[in-house]
Amino acid sequence: MCAVSGSNAASPAPKKPQSKTERANLYILVHPEGATELDILRNAGLSSGRNYFTDLEREFGFKFIREKIPNSDGIGGHLKYSFSSLDIAETIIKAINKSRIKRKLAEFTPEQTTELLKPIKHLLGS
Repeated sequence: MCAVSGSNAASPAPKKPQSKTERANLYILVHPEGATELDILRNAGLSSGRNYFTDLEREFGFKFIREKIPNSDGIGGHLKYSFSSLDIAETIIKAINKSRIKRKLAEFTPEQTTELLKPIKHLLGS
């Protein structure tokens, strides 16, 4: 006979941790005025920041605005990616919701979605 502790039997299955892609996409979403690969590294703790931008472009068929920023040492530069479309912001939210569903979480509520769209709406002046 197998005994199971009452507290273990009643606890729900643990949720999967937030994926790297989901963290990066959230950062990109709330910074429509632009984010660099270094921003993704510093603020989301992820390397290869460029990949998260290009993955969104490939999967959903849109293009980020790219601005080349010279490095402080004068050698080379890096890119700042931005967007100025409500449609792109809504597409990024769909990508994040897809990830949330895989983690067995609910999609963003309408209230959460409204809050996440505030940065792009502010940028667009609406």
